[in-house]
Amino acid sequence: MQAWIKSLTGAEFHDFAGSIVVHAVGGWLALPAVILLGARSNRYRKDGAISAHPPSNIPFLALGAWILTVGWFGFNVMSAQTIDKISGLVAVNSLMAMVGGTLAALVFGKNDPGFAHNGPLAGLVAVCAGSDLMHPLGALVVGGVAGGVFVLMFTLTQNKWKIDDVLGVWPLHGLCGLWGGIAAGIFGSKALGGLGGVSLGAQLIGSAMGVAWALLAGFAVYGVLKATMGLRLSQEEEFDGADLSVHKISATSGREANW
Repeated sequence: MQAWIKSLTGAEFHDFAGSIVVHAVGGWLALPAVILLGARSNRYRKDGAISAHPPSNIPFLALGAWILTVGWFGFNVMSAQTIDKISGLVAVNSLMAMVGGTLAALVFGKNDPGFAHNGPLAGLVAVCAGSDLMHPLGALVVGGVAGGVFVLMFTLTQNKWKIDDVLGVWPLHGLCGLWGGIAAGIFGSKALGGLGGVSLGAQLIGSAMGVAWALLAGFAVYGVLKATMGLRLSQEEEFDGADLSVHKISATSGREANW
């Protein structure tokens, strides 16, 4: 497949740390699951009102997001796979994209903590593909665009399109990952300070193939599961929550009678 892409565009598809093969594929696989599963009970009411479901624990949200952010440096840098190929540029670009995503999410998300703590993750998702090629300023822009994309598309999917993607997996990983795959062909070019060796055409083809495969596989797998086993809990189990119904633990300490 790489040989075919190179014959068409002059360069192979570049995805250093997996903006497409890890994040975009995962996010676009999740979209059919969310659509086929449907919204949570009473989330979207018949009178047009939307039932709010704010995060149950902001400190845990922040802790989880920033532990993941710190670990991301190991993930991106060690995508080189061998010690001799480790690049400080990858670490710097990861940091710059994280900063861009955080700032954009703060601005567009109007200081909402859910957006603020996911902004750095959006930037990091997007920079994965070209983190070994981009100029740090390019990585900052890529991360900033990703932070804005996440806030805008999460709001649209939840409030306008009524796709109840609880954690924003499709906007965060699917769309920001797709942007990252394309952005590697833009900001990885020498014209914009990158190291070169990439082609926008190759990035568009590779990114589109990843998304198409994920969508088809997602609808096929989750469609079969819905037709055979079903995807939803019962109404009573859904009311109690999957933590209690499936795992026999509560989601919050306030519901533990023995605490």
